[in-house]
Amino acid sequence: MERARSLGAQSSKIETGNMQIRSLTISTLLCLAAPAIAQAQSCAVDLQSIEQAIARLEISYGEVLSDISCDAPTLRAHELMCASSFEQGSSLWRMGRLDDLAWVYAYENATKQEVDHHNPPHDRSFLKRRDACTDEACLCAALIEHTDASLGGESPYEEK
Repeated sequence: MERARSLGAQSSKIETGNMQIRSLTISTLLCLAAPAIAQAQSCAVDLQSIEQAIARLEISYGEVLSDISCDAPTLRAHELMCASSFEQGSSLWRMGRLDDLAWVYAYENATKQEVDHHNPPHDRSFLKRRDACTDEACLCAALIEHTDASLGGESPYEEK
Protein backbone atom coordinates (compact mmCIF):
# COMPACT_ATOMS: atom_id res chain seq x y z
CA MET A 1 0.00 0.00 0.00
CA GLU A 2 1.40 3.37 -0.99
CA ARG A 3 1.39 6.36 1.29
CA ALA A 4 -1.23 9.01 0.57
CA ARG A 5 -0.31 11.52 -2.12
CA SER A 6 -1.72 14.99 -2.00
CA LEU A 7 -4.06 16.04 -4.82
CA GLY A 8 -4.13 19.72 -4.00
CA ALA A 9 -6.28 21.14 -1.21
CA GLN A 10 -9.37 19.13 -2.15
CA SER A 11 -8.50 15.49 -1.48
CA SER A 12 -5.87 12.86 -0.94
CA LYS A 13 -5.68 9.53 -2.78
CA ILE A 14 -4.55 6.15 -1.52
CA GLU A 15 -3.91 3.40 -4.08
CA THR A 16 -4.21 -0.24 -3.09
CA GLY A 17 -3.96 -2.63 -6.01
CA ASN A 18 -6.73 -1.70 -8.46
CA MET A 19 -8.70 0.31 -5.87
CA GLN A 20 -8.40 4.05 -5.31
CA ILE A 21 -9.75 5.63 -2.14
CA ARG A 22 -10.24 9.37 -2.03
CA SER A 23 -10.63 11.16 1.25
CA LEU A 24 -11.95 14.69 1.30
CA THR A 25 -10.48 17.45 3.41
CA ILE A 26 -12.54 19.01 6.14
CA SER A 27 -13.12 22.18 4.12
CA THR A 28 -14.48 20.16 1.20
CA LEU A 29 -16.80 18.21 3.51
CA LEU A 30 -18.11 21.44 5.01
CA CYS A 31 -18.86 22.82 1.55
CA LEU A 32 -20.78 19.65 0.70
CA ALA A 33 -22.65 19.71 4.02
CA ALA A 34 -23.61 23.40 3.90
CA PRO A 35 -27.03 22.83 2.25
CA ALA A 36 -27.94 20.18 4.85
CA ILE A 37 -26.79 22.44 7.69
CA ALA A 38 -28.82 25.33 6.29
CA GLN A 39 -31.91 23.11 6.05
CA ALA A 40 -31.47 21.91 9.63
CA GLN A 41 -31.44 25.54 10.77
CA SER A 42 -34.58 26.46 8.83
CA CYS A 43 -36.66 26.14 12.02
CA ALA A 44 -35.31 29.20 13.79
CA VAL A 45 -37.30 28.95 17.01
CA ASP A 46 -36.60 29.42 20.69
CA LEU A 47 -36.43 25.84 21.98
CA GLN A 48 -36.49 26.99 25.61
CA SER A 49 -39.79 28.82 25.05
CA ILE A 50 -41.21 25.72 23.36
CA GLU A 51 -40.17 23.55 26.32
CA GLN A 52 -41.76 26.01 28.76
CA ALA A 53 -45.03 25.94 26.83
CA ILE A 54 -44.94 22.13 26.73
CA ALA A 55 -44.34 21.99 30.49
CA ARG A 56 -47.36 24.24 31.15
CA LEU A 57 -49.66 22.16 28.94
CA GLU A 58 -48.42 18.74 30.06
CA ILE A 59 -49.82 19.39 33.52
CA SER A 60 -53.35 18.93 32.12
CA TYR A 61 -52.67 17.23 28.78
CA GLY A 62 -49.72 14.94 29.44
CA GLU A 63 -51.60 11.84 28.25
CA VAL A 64 -51.99 13.25 24.73
CA LEU A 65 -49.65 11.43 22.35
CA SER A 66 -48.50 12.13 18.83
CA ASP A 67 -50.49 10.73 15.93
CA ILE A 68 -47.15 9.87 14.28
CA SER A 69 -45.75 6.39 14.80
CA CYS A 70 -41.98 6.31 14.46
CA ASP A 71 -41.86 2.50 14.31
CA ALA A 72 -42.05 2.51 10.51
CA PRO A 73 -42.87 5.97 9.15
CA THR A 74 -43.98 5.91 5.52
CA LEU A 75 -44.56 9.60 4.79
CA ARG A 76 -41.61 11.96 4.26
CA ALA A 77 -43.07 14.37 6.83
CA HIS A 78 -43.21 11.59 9.43
CA GLU A 79 -39.66 10.49 8.59
CA LEU A 80 -38.40 14.04 9.17
CA MET A 81 -40.32 14.37 12.42
CA CYS A 82 -39.10 11.00 13.72
CA ALA A 83 -35.49 11.69 12.74
CA SER A 84 -35.71 14.97 14.62
CA SER A 85 -36.61 13.14 17.82
CA PHE A 86 -33.11 11.64 17.87
CA GLU A 87 -31.12 14.75 16.88
CA GLN A 88 -29.53 16.76 19.66
CA GLY A 89 -30.86 20.33 19.62
CA SER A 90 -33.42 19.67 16.91
CA SER A 91 -36.70 21.40 17.59
CA LEU A 92 -39.03 19.78 15.05
CA TRP A 93 -40.24 16.86 17.20
CA ARG A 94 -40.69 19.14 20.21
CA MET A 95 -42.65 21.59 18.04
CA GLY A 96 -44.89 18.65 17.10
CA ARG A 97 -45.33 17.76 20.76
CA LEU A 98 -46.37 21.31 21.57
CA ASP A 99 -48.80 21.35 18.67
CA ASP A 100 -50.43 18.09 19.78
CA LEU A 101 -51.00 19.48 23.28
CA ALA A 102 -52.09 22.90 22.00
CA TRP A 103 -54.69 21.41 19.65
CA VAL A 104 -56.41 19.44 22.42
CA TYR A 105 -56.28 22.51 24.69
CA ALA A 106 -57.88 24.66 21.96
CA TYR A 107 -60.48 22.01 21.11
CA GLU A 108 -61.59 21.67 24.72
CA ASN A 109 -61.73 25.43 25.18
CA ALA A 110 -63.76 25.90 21.99
CA THR A 111 -66.25 23.11 22.73
CA LYS A 112 -66.29 23.53 26.53
CA GLN A 113 -66.09 19.72 26.74
CA GLU A 114 -63.26 17.54 27.93
CA VAL A 115 -62.13 14.92 25.39
CA ASP A 116 -60.46 11.55 25.84
CA HIS A 117 -56.78 12.51 26.09
CA HIS A 118 -55.73 9.00 25.05
CA ASN A 119 -57.74 9.30 21.83
CA PRO A 120 -58.36 12.99 21.12
CA PRO A 121 -60.01 14.28 17.96
CA HIS A 122 -57.60 15.35 15.22
CA ASP A 123 -57.59 18.40 13.02
CA ARG A 124 -57.75 16.50 9.75
CA SER A 125 -57.15 19.53 7.52
CA PHE A 126 -53.97 20.35 9.47
CA LEU A 127 -52.77 16.73 9.37
CA LYS A 128 -53.28 16.69 5.60
CA ARG A 129 -51.27 19.91 5.24
CA ARG A 130 -48.51 18.72 7.60
CA ASP A 131 -48.26 15.28 6.01
CA ALA A 132 -47.89 16.81 2.55
CA CYS A 133 -44.60 18.43 3.63
CA THR A 134 -41.40 17.03 2.18
CA ASP A 135 -38.88 19.27 3.94
CA GLU A 136 -38.23 20.76 7.34
CA ALA A 137 -39.09 24.32 6.34
CA CYS A 138 -42.59 23.26 5.30
CA LEU A 139 -43.09 21.34 8.56
CA CYS A 140 -41.87 24.30 10.62
CA ALA A 141 -44.30 26.65 8.89
CA ALA A 142 -47.24 24.25 9.25
CA LEU A 143 -46.54 23.57 12.94
CA ILE A 144 -46.03 27.24 13.79
CA GLU A 145 -49.22 28.29 12.01
CA HIS A 146 -51.32 25.57 13.68
CA THR A 147 -49.86 26.11 17.15
CA ASP A 148 -50.35 29.88 16.85
CA ALA A 149 -54.00 29.29 15.92
CA SER A 150 -54.44 26.90 18.84
CA LEU A 151 -52.71 29.00 21.50
CA GLY A 152 -53.13 32.54 20.24
CA GLY A 153 -51.29 34.92 22.57
CA GLU A 154 -49.89 32.00 24.56
CA SER A 155 -47.90 30.63 21.62
CA PRO A 156 -44.11 30.78 21.95
CA TYR A 157 -43.97 31.64 18.23
CA GLU A 158 -46.18 34.72 18.39
CA GLU A 159 -44.20 37.90 17.96
CA LYS A 160 -44.51 39.95 21.10
